[in-house]
Amino acid sequence: MERALVINNLTKSYGREPVIKELELEVPPGTIFGLIGPNGAGKSTLIGILTGILPFDSGQIIMNGLDLLPANELAIKKDIASVLQPPLLFESFTSYEFINYVVEMYGEKHEDLDHKIDTLFSYFELEEFRHVQTKQLSSGSRKKLAFSTAILVNPKLLFLDEPFESVDVISISRMKTIIRKLKERGTTIFITSHILEVVENLCNDIAILHKGKIVAYLDSKTRNELQKDSTLSEIFEQYVGMGSMKEKAPDWL
Repeated sequence: MERALVINNLTKSYGREPVIKELELEVPPGTIFGLIGPNGAGKSTLIGILTGILPFDSGQIIMNGLDLLPANELAIKKDIASVLQPPLLFESFTSYEFINYVVEMYGEKHEDLDHKIDTLFSYFELEEFRHVQTKQLSSGSRKKLAFSTAILVNPKLLFLDEPFESVDVISISRMKTIIRKLKERGTTIFITSHILEVVENLCNDIAILHKGKIVAYLDSKTRNELQKDSTLSEIFEQYVGMGSMKEKAPDWL
């Protein structure tokens, strides 16, 4: 079975400091995949590499069967979308102009686009910001606009970096509903989050990134077995060695 994402021996350094170290990872198609790790583990760097923002030093990345090489860059980008933290928007565009422009750039413009935009603006309570420049939006509204745009380009592989950061509770629930519907349609969703409960409840497979390497890959079967006796938080502690998350608060509080 062709994997949605394959990473072989990936390395990335800043100066002499390696951040990603000979990383190996395979993500099955049509899954909601979660990447977790402590601060400084390399999650943001990895997402930056996978979305084309950062170069990497060595290794191989294959997305939807295509090797990430300059010759394949356009073909790969046509089938992926991302919502980064913070979202990357065209600051002088209004919300409506931004979403229209990106969809047209992907070649996905169609007759019912305005209806779909209206529906998403209503769903995520963005109607009042339709003609507001994106630079004037709050962090949460920027995230919801980027998410709405990513949906409309019909990606095969969707990267979501801390997708629920700064987003209100109702919109988070609605985003989760859409993520599950995308999975049903065959989209692969790659989520990074520092909130373990989000990953635990939403994702099928989970990988733990620590010090630039994948130290554990937990598919659904493995998780079910391990979580008979341990929570995801406890499993996470075992692999990253951060000490118990149940430690007592400082005695002076």
